[in-house]
Amino acid sequence: MSAVSEPRDRVTGAGEPVITYDARDPGHAERGVPFDHLARVRREAPVCPSPHGAWYLSRFSLVAEALRDVDTYRSDLGVLSGLAGVEEVPPEELFLSEISEPRHRQIRRLFNATFGPHRSAEFEPTVRAVCRSLVDDMLRADIVDLHADYALQIPGLVMAHIMELPADAPALFMEWSLDGTIMKRPCSPGVGAGRHPLQNMFSDQLAIRRRLDEMPDDVFRTLTEARIDGEPLTEQEVVTQLHFMVQAGVHTTRGALTHLVQRLLVDPVLFDRLARDRALLPNYIEESLRVDAPVQMTSRRCTKETAIDGVALHAGDWVEMGIASANRDEDVYDDPESFRLDRPQPRNHLAFGTGPHVCPGAALARMEGTLAVEELLERVARMETVPDAVYPPLPGSLGHHPIPARLVPVDHGRPGDRDRLTDPSHVGDPS
Repeated sequence: MSAVSEPRDRVTGAGEPVITYDARDPGHAERGVPFDHLARVRREAPVCPSPHGAWYLSRFSLVAEALRDVDTYRSDLGVLSGLAGVEEVPPEELFLSEISEPRHRQIRRLFNATFGPHRSAEFEPTVRAVCRSLVDDMLRADIVDLHADYALQIPGLVMAHIMELPADAPALFMEWSLDGTIMKRPCSPGVGAGRHPLQNMFSDQLAIRRRLDEMPDDVFRTLTEARIDGEPLTEQEVVTQLHFMVQAGVHTTRGALTHLVQRLLVDPVLFDRLARDRALLPNYIEESLRVDAPVQMTSRRCTKETAIDGVALHAGDWVEMGIASANRDEDVYDDPESFRLDRPQPRNHLAFGTGPHVCPGAALARMEGTLAVEELLERVARMETVPDAVYPPLPGSLGHHPIPARLVPVDHGRPGDRDRLTDPSHVGDPS
């Protein structure tokens, strides 16, 4: 991907240039992430300032260290909710990732009871059926949007099934993901108590369940029957964590699925290779998570005076975890800019974070990605780009750009489509 053209250095009072990086630049969604500039940042200023007053960590070791140190670097999604930070969020509206230990660990166990690897395996038939039905629908159309018609649909349908929600819930999840509601809270500007539609839906569902003689054995029951330090969660705490499950399990997973299918569209050699050798699929999922991480950066707040890589940090400082950069660190990966299926440790990346606050839904997200690709490979002979269509860059982070495509079903594909010779060492590079 070509570099963004605007200057990347600023000048200090002493006249010395200082490298900066703006991970929030909206232009990345159109022009792509400037990975060549990030390589320079890793070399010359691994902890560099951002134009927003934060510190951007660019090396794998620095990002991993900070993510593991949850006492010093606290997750803070307040800005994404339209707030200055978690200091403006009532305790009952804190999302799981923002809750400090030891309470975080106690509530996280409740998430694991629903989304841990042992439970995620139970959802495989549902996830596969969802993906298969969506592929069938796409094969009946001339031109489809792999984002809106597939990647965006899957996590909402799956999450609604897991949570046992009404039939209209998946469409509402998609609407709230697109308009930004999914990131807001009752305390966000312009919302207010009782006026958050997603949280109101969960409050209504909770009330319905409580009127039953016995609550269904689902995530609502898990949260309402839990006791932490001998006390139940308040209704607002239950609703907040249900909200966070959708935020992480629908909004972020959508980005991962979008990258998986877009790369297959723009790289037919890679599509053919995976179709012939499904054993490569786990490595494909992990390499996509590394190279095309759905979340390119996540923010933390420094809780005390400290230093990282020689840079002094103060309580309240914003620190940006540069996942996009860390996942391409030359000190960790051979040929880091290339998309390869032969990496010896394919899961050695930070797409799901690391440490005590690693993504609790990682197993489910991996399953959704695997089955989404499997069903395409099983039922589609090839995917074709649409002439004159404009495609978003890879990675596109959590953008909502259309990905138009023509899908040719296996039964009507050209004879020998998947038998044509390709260089097995090549897996394509759409950048």
